Amino acid sequence: MSLEISRKNEVRLIAKAQAEGVSVDTYLELLMNEREQLMSIVERAAARVAPPCLDETQAKIERGFLQSENGEFVDGESFSARILAELDDMERKQRAG
Repeated sequence: MSLEISRKNEVRLIAKAQAEGVSVDTYLELLMNEREQLMSIVERAAARVAPPCLDETQAKIERGFLQSENGEFVDGESFSARILAELDDMERKQRAG
């Protein structure tokens, strides 16, 4: 099977895979697995707690954008763990009243 992607994306994929020390196929599999894990977290979060207020969400998005602009990145596993911890904390607070 072959996929048609732009040269720009091909170059990016190859560079990212090489940086991780894996093949492009393995890198794509890792990306898909991370996305599936994130979607699972989002689905569980939606079932567990009420969504955060709009101002809080906008503040978090802005903070994340500024961090990315400064080259501050977090790998998918660390991000997922932090999100789960925040959700657990929100759920505890919600139960406590």
